[in-house]
Amino acid sequence: MTRRLIVNADGFGFGPGATQGVFDALAGGFISSVSVNANFPEATRVEELVRRYPAVSIGVHLNPMVGKPCLPAANVRSLVDGNGDLHGNAFPGLFRRGRIARAELKAELLEQIRNVRNWAGDRLTHLDSQGNRHLDYFDLFLEIARETGILRMRNNASTICLESPRPRLSRWKTYLLRPHVWLAHVYRKRQMRRARTAGMRMADSLVTVGYGGVGNKTREENWIRILRHLPPGTHEVYCHPAHPDETLRRWSYYREDRAAELAVLRGPILRREAERLKVDLIPFDAL
Repeated sequence: MTRRLIVNADGFGFGPGATQGVFDALAGGFISSVSVNANFPEATRVEELVRRYPAVSIGVHLNPMVGKPCLPAANVRSLVDGNGDLHGNAFPGLFRRGRIARAELKAELLEQIRNVRNWAGDRLTHLDSQGNRHLDYFDLFLEIARETGILRMRNNASTICLESPRPRLSRWKTYLLRPHVWLAHVYRKRQMRRARTAGMRMADSLVTVGYGGVGNKTREENWIRILRHLPPGTHEVYCHPAHPDETLRRWSYYREDRAAELAVLRGPILRREAERLKVDLIPFDAL
């Protein structure tokens, strides 16, 4: 009946506001893992992160979408626009239409991993991605994981509605009223089975918030319900604590709510609730 939870803060490096927001949230003791956007200047603060929080696991938030590439734009022409910026939300469509050169995409992602490995050393434990877009280039993602020897990853098979007062009822309602959500979740489970067959290690599920009709991760009571309703096993939930700034306003649609997440995560209440409810907070290298 052991219940374990990885609380992963996404977006370290994604501008000064996101990076400092993650540092401030870590002080609450609830976050156990961090993922890094390696292609922004603030990502170099990973070295400081390792010194201050040596037990926290570190992942690469693979990012072919926002900001500028780590490699020179001339080396990854299909990944960038005329300004040398990554294509943003246009990336998935360009990839599906064959407009993104696979070799260039692989080279950029490997460079991002190389940078984080240089900063984090053996604290580099796992891979995930900006907007979970690695699910679009999944074969390449698994190839990169094998080549780099990073065999832990985010499980994108969702457990939904734990934030609801009645999770099971909310889950059934969601899938009955929104069958496309159910189909997407079935497909993701198949992808995760493929990943496990390929030797990847991951949590049992990803706690996905927002379907329960009671708001998102900006509300403390939703986090407490997640802890209360968490099933036996090992699960992951991600968060985005930040001080919204110009970098986030330029590149992200999810901005102001990050400050509300930070306000909830930086205090001691969630860590104390996890202890009271006997939910073990673990890093990725505990998998």
